[in-house]
Amino acid sequence: MAKVPQPFRYRGRWRAQVTLKNGTRPLDDFDAFADAKDWIAKTLAEATTEHMPELGGPVKATLAQALVHYAGLNSITKRGVDGELNRINHYLAGTDMPLLRTAKDEKGATVLETYKPKPQPPGWQAHNDRRRSLRSKTYQAMAELGRMRCSTITTAELRRFMTTMQKEGLSDSTIQKEIALLRAMFNVTIKEWKWTGFESPTLTLKLGKSAARFVFLTPEQEQALWQAVGKCDNPYFWPLVVCGLETTMRKGSLLAMRWDKTDLVGRVAQVPSKTGPVMQPLSKHIVIVLSDMPRDASGMVFPMTKNAVQEAWKGARDNALVPWLQFKDVRHLGATEYARRGVGAQALRKILGHKTTHMADIYVNLAASDVLNAMDSTAKVVPVIQIPPPAVGTAADIVNGRRSARLVKALEVRMSALRSGVDVDANGRSASESEPQLKAHSKASPGQTAAQLVEAGGKDADAPLGMTARKPAPRRDVPAASQKDLRPAVPAEADSSATPVATVSLPLEPLGGAADDDTAPMTNVVPFKRRPRVA
Repeated sequence: MAKVPQPFRYRGRWRAQVTLKNGTRPLDDFDAFADAKDWIAKTLAEATTEHMPELGGPVKATLAQALVHYAGLNSITKRGVDGELNRINHYLAGTDMPLLRTAKDEKGATVLETYKPKPQPPGWQAHNDRRRSLRSKTYQAMAELGRMRCSTITTAELRRFMTTMQKEGLSDSTIQKEIALLRAMFNVTIKEWKWTGFESPTLTLKLGKSAARFVFLTPEQEQALWQAVGKCDNPYFWPLVVCGLETTMRKGSLLAMRWDKTDLVGRVAQVPSKTGPVMQPLSKHIVIVLSDMPRDASGMVFPMTKNAVQEAWKGARDNALVPWLQFKDVRHLGATEYARRGVGAQALRKILGHKTTHMADIYVNLAASDVLNAMDSTAKVVPVIQIPPPAVGTAADIVNGRRSARLVKALEVRMSALRSGVDVDANGRSASESEPQLKAHSKASPGQTAAQLVEAGGKDADAPLGMTARKPAPRRDVPAASQKDLRPAVPAEADSSATPVATVSLPLEPLGGAADDDTAPMTNVVPFKRRPRVA
């Protein structure tokens, strides 16, 4: 008879702890020894030890062992068993355990069998090694998780696993499927395997959502694809693709079609799906295609394996120069085409075989024919938007070219104003000009002198550019005859410590009067930085 555990002193109190047959070790602390002893007796009496936990509980079973047990009890009953076994085998390979695959028994039922991977041809093995090297840290994390006891796996460990997969470029959909597998397995251990006291480490992990896949082909790509499909040697491949496009059935449902469950007169076929057997309607074109097909003795409409379909599709898409197109995209192309033809969400739901209109609404929204029609109907009243000239060269070349053109234009405007004696900015006008002055400036003839412009616009022809010319105040210490030569050469408010500006010496028009020299050049200061001196 097993010895009954006794309370023991722990931090000034009496601790009671028992070990149950399911692997758990509950405990509690009490002030009195008698209370702790009563708790031990009560816990042992209430424990349902007649039902042992599967695999000895989470403290004994590793994650890899739990996944194998889960595959034999749950995965085998799913239609996607092959895909789930492929993900489970990643954990088994890291722990050197035999891999799993499906097989058929004498009665035709699906069963699991273990196998050891066979040596592959050198070329295929090298290709496999290259692909695995791109996800080396992910496979390493899977191996470490597979060897861990389920009771030691924490949420932080799984979060690091998700981060590793994301860093190595795995899609959100792939990460979602990996965590969903572990979550489903841990939920089964709690509900069905009697792992009492165990809490799923995936409980607080939030799974992302797969992005909606929107695939389209140009008319040229579509024509090239159909030509490539028609060149396949297998006579069942072209009808398979046509049937998949018009019925939007999945590859598994297409390959499961049987002649004894296909009514060409009633234009309906009973096919298995992810949600169970469904009655699939057949279009008139599909009835014609199926009627012209050769019938195989096996009774299957398309007597092809999944691998044969995959290889035929890979060759067709490569020949059509659309290597990114997957066979499952045929279903998306068919659904999008129905939506573009105006099929509503409810009718499209039945065509797709869905229980809700969620995915049907996505296809209808992607097609958006009503929005396009509304945009086209208002095209006449929408103002024309000017399109910039096509870009030539790099972005830096374009920016530098446009700046240079703008600076050259500004220099030309200022030089022209300098010759005419009118103070204008790069836009050909001054902020201080009044409306009459603008009109006088705009109406100035090419032969009009600077003095006439000054008289018409109220500007001093000798004033430096960028300044509003002001008549200098008379100075008492200078004779009146020399007053006109004492105009400032730089703006009065200019700082002597500022960056020096380039000067441009140009012959100006004579101001008139007996005191002016018609042949002497006059020098004005042009506030334009980093420009060469022009003689």
